[in-house]
Amino acid sequence: MPTLDIVCPYLLEPVLSVQAPSIARLLARADRLPDSDRDPFATCMCAAGVECSSADVEAPTAAVALLGEGEAVEPGAIWMHADPIHARPDRDRLLVYAGQRIEPDRAEADALVETFNRHFADEGLSLLAPTPARWYLRLARPLSGLRTAPLHAVQGGSMAEHLPRGPGAREWIRVLNETQMLFHADPVNRRREANGRPAISGIWTWGAGSLPAPSDSAPDRLVGDHPLIAGLGRLTGRPYRSLASWQDDPVSGSGRRLVLWDRHWRAWLDQDLDAWSDAMTALDTAIERSWAALRAGHLAAIRLDSCRGPVFRITPRHTWRLWRRRTAL
Repeated sequence: MPTLDIVCPYLLEPVLSVQAPSIARLLARADRLPDSDRDPFATCMCAAGVECSSADVEAPTAAVALLGEGEAVEPGAIWMHADPIHARPDRDRLLVYAGQRIEPDRAEADALVETFNRHFADEGLSLLAPTPARWYLRLARPLSGLRTAPLHAVQGGSMAEHLPRGPGAREWIRVLNETQMLFHADPVNRRREANGRPAISGIWTWGAGSLPAPSDSAPDRLVGDHPLIAGLGRLTGRPYRSLASWQDDPVSGSGRRLVLWDRHWRAWLDQDLDAWSDAMTALDTAIERSWAALRAGHLAAIRLDSCRGPVFRITPRHTWRLWRRRTAL
């Protein structure tokens, strides 16, 4: 019987109170599973957007996402996410921002990438920008033991508190600092500041690694708009479709389906409360449709993973736990 796994980074962050009765009902009546029961593919999704509670090892999300961008990714090549950021001084610290208000246009991205690549060519570092907002960095050698924080975890927070740790951290921080100085002097930023736009202060890197071997345990179907979904589809040979098409019919199809619902995550990155509320309403509607299929026995289970804390799993018999009262989100 089909199962449905929904990965929704930042679903339960305390952003604002909203009415989402179907999600609240699912959370109230579901079993709470420990981190050890998190699906390995869901862990990969979480690692792309937030730090999973149990994740001490980075998932190589950059190489997989780059594959999903339509780029050719050589086996063994090491890539990191390297998205453009704006760093704003705040007393004795630097705060990091990203999202739509920060991202450069195509010409700006190309100019900054060229500046970076020219400067770091002798170190074997090479930036690639398939889109103006999403950049990737190719490394000449592995970063063994280096631990980094994903961009979404540092959004609006202190840069110093999220800098790389572990072996080689000092050298990598040197690269990030040098990039800040390079970009600060670039004509792109002088023009942006003259037009009242925030400067592109540097890049934020995480998710290092090469393409993993395809897994036989991959979900039967993949759903999402993030390039990570397309990359996993290309890597595993599994079909994938967009969130919009899934919303129209969230329960059709057989086997195990994995949905990356990244609309909360994007709203968090853009600091957009209206988008956050819209994302919650849309997901609640999809959950309500899935609930009807679950109670009718057309689904074996729904798992909802917010990437922080427990995984919520509900089966048809759990839907009758009427004594478990829903609470406001």
